[in-house]
Amino acid sequence: MSSRQLRKLQKQRDLEKTQEVVVQSSEESDVDQGPVVAKPRVSLFAALGGAEAHDEDDIENDEDAGLETQEPVSDLQQPSEVKSKKKKKKKKKKAQAKAMTSDAADANDDEEDEIDRAIKELNITTSTNNGSSAAVAAAAQASTQRINELLSINPYYLKAVNEMRNLFGREVMESAEAEEGQERNRRRHEPAQRQVDLETFLRGRPDAKKLSEVSLRRNVFIQGREHWPRQPAGGLTMREVKKAEDGTWTEYAYVHEGDYDGVQTLFFGCVQMADPMKMVSLLQKAPYHVSTLLQVSSVAKQDQNMALAAELYERALFTFGRVTTSAFRQDMEQGRARLDFRRPENRQFWLAGYLYLKSLIRKGTYRTALEWAKLMYMLDPRDPYAMRHFIHPLALRVHESRWLVDFLDEIDSTSDNRDTVYLRQSVVLAKLQMADIEGARADLVMGMKRVPWLYCELFQELNLDTPPSIWGLSADSDARSFWVKLYIYQAKDLWNNAQAIGLLQSVAKDLAKVDTNNLPAWDTPADLGATRLAYLEGQTSLLSTAPRDILNSQPNYEFDPLPPPEEENIFTGEGTRLPWKERQSSDFEVRLMDMLVHRAGRAARRGAGAVAGADEQGDVPVEQLAREQEELHRELQARMQQETEGGLQQQVRRAGAEDDGRDLYATLMRLLGHGNGPLAEADAEADAEADDSAGDRDEGPEEPERPPGAWPEDSDE
Repeated sequence: MSSRQLRKLQKQRDLEKTQEVVVQSSEESDVDQGPVVAKPRVSLFAALGGAEAHDEDDIENDEDAGLETQEPVSDLQQPSEVKSKKKKKKKKKKAQAKAMTSDAADANDDEEDEIDRAIKELNITTSTNNGSSAAVAAAAQASTQRINELLSINPYYLKAVNEMRNLFGREVMESAEAEEGQERNRRRHEPAQRQVDLETFLRGRPDAKKLSEVSLRRNVFIQGREHWPRQPAGGLTMREVKKAEDGTWTEYAYVHEGDYDGVQTLFFGCVQMADPMKMVSLLQKAPYHVSTLLQVSSVAKQDQNMALAAELYERALFTFGRVTTSAFRQDMEQGRARLDFRRPENRQFWLAGYLYLKSLIRKGTYRTALEWAKLMYMLDPRDPYAMRHFIHPLALRVHESRWLVDFLDEIDSTSDNRDTVYLRQSVVLAKLQMADIEGARADLVMGMKRVPWLYCELFQELNLDTPPSIWGLSADSDARSFWVKLYIYQAKDLWNNAQAIGLLQSVAKDLAKVDTNNLPAWDTPADLGATRLAYLEGQTSLLSTAPRDILNSQPNYEFDPLPPPEEENIFTGEGTRLPWKERQSSDFEVRLMDMLVHRAGRAARRGAGAVAGADEQGDVPVEQLAREQEELHRELQARMQQETEGGLQQQVRRAGAEDDGRDLYATLMRLLGHGNGPLAEADAEADAEADDSAGDRDEGPEEPERPPGAWPEDSDE
């Protein structure tokens, strides 16, 4: 028998003796040793099936390789014995690993690892800066994604007809549409009237072709009306400009192509003439020119026809919706679409959206108005039309309190405008709607301590006695006064209820006198967007405290109010660049008048055969021609003045005359270098016919061409 087998037999006897001792001790004691027995059983199997058996087999190779059976091992084994074996094995392995590591270190002592060398060569501050910039970029991306989620658009809420059906019922809306249809049929069968109002004139002929039902209902912005003319957008298109690398936004742009830019040039000429009826006639020829639609809407408002003005706003937005791409619509619904306000073509969308938003508020369709305010804020988060000052009252009116709190929290953490502290006062009303009375009280206490001048003004506007805690703390600068007046102008009615007034009085009564020494000494002045909003609202209280340098900036037209400075604009067409040209409106009118007089003089000379004193070649005497030109000059001036000051009905009749203004539009197109535009084709044909007829009567030599605006040269006779 080998020595190894003898050692195993000896160990087995020792284990049996130990087992007998353990059993006797367990019988004498009341303590249960079950858990102690289970633990070494697990360790024993792990040791027998692991590295121990492998090591013992390696040792036995030289002693006895023919062992076929082994004696059974008892299930019980002392824990200390198993632990000691494990410790010996661990020490042995550690020693071997340490020896191998030391050998490898000695072998590669003179060679540095390539990665370690590269790390040592890098500057530690560079890695720190890269880490911080990456963290900032990640935070910005997360903020953009969050604001995109908050400003995602539901196209269903963009259309007022859907809210009208929810408010008044489908039957009422269908009945109103039926009445409108009957009225249109009645007008269609009536004889044509020589004197019509502006709305009837713009509707055109009843039998004219209309847009298809699919195009009317598929528009992403506005549901079209059946009587709108069937004509294309005329060169207005949309294209993608650029996309963020992280995919958080995509910028698009509206573009004036070809004929549309020519019409834009003609539109600016009509604006310079200050003749509203020429603008109405232009709209009849270009029914989907956005700038003309918005300008004629001002004529409708002056005539107290607010329904027609709202319809023109809708047609302008309908035109924008006709040219949108499917990618834009998808990005808009997910809050990722962007438009650059620095492009004049895009600014027309903001103006149309603002005017339509005001009409929605007048009709009481606040849910649709909120969706439009969110859309205009989402398209440019710099907020060029200060839509944030519309969003908070509209969200409260439609009980979107939870959304409003999240939105104000987000812009408060990302915006650098200090007016957000005023907007956050609407959180008090939002929490009242959510029945969070304690939260509303806490926010109101903080608000009274932070902007006491706002609440002092609010108490006065609500005809309440100002409490001693905030009495006499009025705005001490134009900037603070502007923000206070703008907030109260938008949200005063929302505070005028029993619950809000009771909370105001309760908190102000328990509050100690507010110490203004720890508050900021000044507030940020109104930016360009807020000033533009005040300008469009036309409130004298706001305009009196708005920055004068912004209000006095030029150019400033009704179709593009308070645009950015010229160097910040992105121009893609000549029509949108005209307001920044060096030539002023007075120069334009003088050139236009000279051109009209020159053309009238040429026409008079062509038909001079019937004039007394004409020579045999048909020329008019110089003295008589000069007198006629002076009379024509005075007549044109008087006519323009009369049309400007005349009544609306008379102006519409004049604009409806087919011959009236034909020469004017052709002259404007040629004067501005767009003689081949689509609106000038009929005028060119008429001029050609007139020239042919005049050529048959005029047998004299052809008159030399002269530059635009030049008077006919005096002959030697």
